[in-house]
Amino acid sequence: MRITVVTTWFPTTVAPSRGSFVVRDVQAIARHAEVRLVHLVPPADDDGTRRLVHDGIEVLRIPMDPKRPDQVLAAARALRRACTGADLVHSMAFSSLLPLALRRPTVPWLHTEHWSALTTPATLSRPAQIALPAMSRLLALPDHVTAVCEFLAAPIRAVRGQRPTTVVPCIVEPAPPAPRRDRGDGALRLVSTGGLIERKDPLVAVDTLALLVEQGVDAHLEWLGEGPLREATEARAAERGVAERLHLPGNVSGAEVRAALARADLFFGPTRADNFFVSAAEAIVAGRPVVLGATGGQGEYVRPQVGELIAAQDAAEYAAEYATAIRAVDARTRELPAADIAATIGDRFSTPSVAAGYRAVQEELLDGAPRGAGSDDGSGEPEVEVIIACHTPERPVARAVVSVLEGNAEHASVTVVCHNVDAAAIAAVIPAGHREQVQFREHRDAFRSASGPFMAGIAASTAPWVSIMGSDDTLAPGAVASWLAEQRRTGAEFVIPRLALGTAATGVPTPPVRMLRGGLRDLVRDRLSYRSAPLGLMSRAMLARTGLALVPGATVGGDVEMVTAMMATVPTAYDRSGPPYVIGVDAGDRVTYVVRPMREQLGFVPPMLDADWFRGLAPVARRAIATKVLRIHVFGAVFYRADTALWTEGERAELAAQTRVLVEAAPGCLRPLSRADRDLVDACLDPAVPAATLIGAAQARRRHGRPATVLTRDLAWLLHREAPPRFMAASLATKLLPRLRRG
Repeated sequence: MRITVVTTWFPTTVAPSRGSFVVRDVQAIARHAEVRLVHLVPPADDDGTRRLVHDGIEVLRIPMDPKRPDQVLAAARALRRACTGADLVHSMAFSSLLPLALRRPTVPWLHTEHWSALTTPATLSRPAQIALPAMSRLLALPDHVTAVCEFLAAPIRAVRGQRPTTVVPCIVEPAPPAPRRDRGDGALRLVSTGGLIERKDPLVAVDTLALLVEQGVDAHLEWLGEGPLREATEARAAERGVAERLHLPGNVSGAEVRAALARADLFFGPTRADNFFVSAAEAIVAGRPVVLGATGGQGEYVRPQVGELIAAQDAAEYAAEYATAIRAVDARTRELPAADIAATIGDRFSTPSVAAGYRAVQEELLDGAPRGAGSDDGSGEPEVEVIIACHTPERPVARAVVSVLEGNAEHASVTVVCHNVDAAAIAAVIPAGHREQVQFREHRDAFRSASGPFMAGIAASTAPWVSIMGSDDTLAPGAVASWLAEQRRTGAEFVIPRLALGTAATGVPTPPVRMLRGGLRDLVRDRLSYRSAPLGLMSRAMLARTGLALVPGATVGGDVEMVTAMMATVPTAYDRSGPPYVIGVDAGDRVTYVVRPMREQLGFVPPMLDADWFRGLAPVARRAIATKVLRIHVFGAVFYRADTALWTEGERAELAAQTRVLVEAAPGCLRPLSRADRDLVDACLDPAVPAATLIGAAQARRRHGRPATVLTRDLAWLLHREAPPRFMAASLATKLLPRLRRG
């Protein structure tokens, strides 16, 4: 593959740091392609060189001032010759679109965009803001566009419509993080990296530092970077009495940035807007927690257990919000090892990962065939291994196998794990025409739970992606391809499928996500925890890295902690409009609704609440999970025990204990519940309440639409995302409107 990269951003001796991100991206692409680079060098950066090799990259420089139409036209003519022999042209940076728009490449054209003005137009001059809508139409011209994050991809998609736009992130190379420093001195050492400019808000950083000191925190801030607000920042620090606590060393080398992160306790970035916010990602990879402004792409990789995002924009409230967040994040991450913090990003932004993302897009452009981001070896082997657990040939396992092999075989292989049964018995019920395409494995243990065979199948897999499937379920044609496309688009390590019940036309209303938003999903804002099974696409590397697994031997809830932990701690996407995973309803031995002792029914709850990943979550995330567990698992356990004889003294005591543990683990989780829900919680917590009253409360909460099931006890919580009005509306939309255009 021969690729010519065209960019206006690239280092020169006059501007040695210009376009360093382009250098990294080109070096990543050079791992799988022969690359030449054309630098459309603007006058201010031109050092007079025309041909050179920069860090192994062959470079041709063509002078071009983007403000001079004559120079843009001349560059367009020169580019035609410079791109001769290329299989693909890959432009980078918005201004490089100008000459290519005049003379479109004759080969496939890929463009990579970073321009912050697309997401924050207010940073432009007034004339430029007026011209931006017309200028942005240039983004509709390339065959494919990549953006560094969904935040930036959104305005690009608004221009491009149905033409493909994919997320390929910035490169943030992982390295062994420095251990967290000893906190014996009682100080809180903050670090920030960025220009001393209005958008980075160093003045609010100083106000936050002063407020922390007023609150009794021995806080210090080291801000690495230079800019026009240096004098104002120093003056504000003197005015607030924290000049000796603020250190402004100016621009420093990459090694000095890493050293500053190593000696810091927390990265503080009060940005008003960023696209990717590389500095914040570098801080997490270096094993340091973060508190950041919320506007930007950083919300797509900052997990709640290692950071917090602040959306307040009013200057009077900003510092107070930040100070509160810094103290909270510091308290919950103080004992968290640097390696655990770094693992929340892992190698997602490494050079190999970014190279694989670019390669998938480039090869798709060249041959028109979509490729999974996990497939980079050219072996032709399917990217996904679908693992089906089956304990008896009486299950409709043949139907499950056929649904994969006849509608998804281009991207998926099938393994049937025969649980405590001979493989020959299961193989005998698979159609002869498909039997040779299936890998059969035997797994024997002392349990009836499917956790064992599923995990055995995952452990034996060599595919980049795995998916587990019930033996009475099916995949709609094209489901796996759709999951892979969503993964490529978002960079997710876990892709949740759309669910249907019985038939593909009968939608399941979970999770009740935000419908008009695409990209990676958020545990809290998208109510992801209402999905209780790890169905869909899972990165095998992610599972190995995190150690997340189904609970061995668990008959109920063995998958809840695994799936909730994934959605809370790894990048998660939802294939909202793709073909569904169809849950079978005709198997006679499903265990979902079997009445079991309360200790067994809710036995998964205490270990989950005690897990490190749960304890590391922000309070809002813990509340969201607890509210869901109450609604789905606790209330469900009561509803399916409609016989008063089942409610022995011991069962009532166990129900009260489990409910109390849950409520105490997440203070505030009861607030968005309806009045009817709260009545049921009260009954669950009090074993003295008659069993008939308890059962009646469980039935009453299902009389949807009545005031008691809609209104909250405290009406201030009525419009909360978990409260009935918004929750029901989102559930209905998820069930009935699965094919809204991707946001």
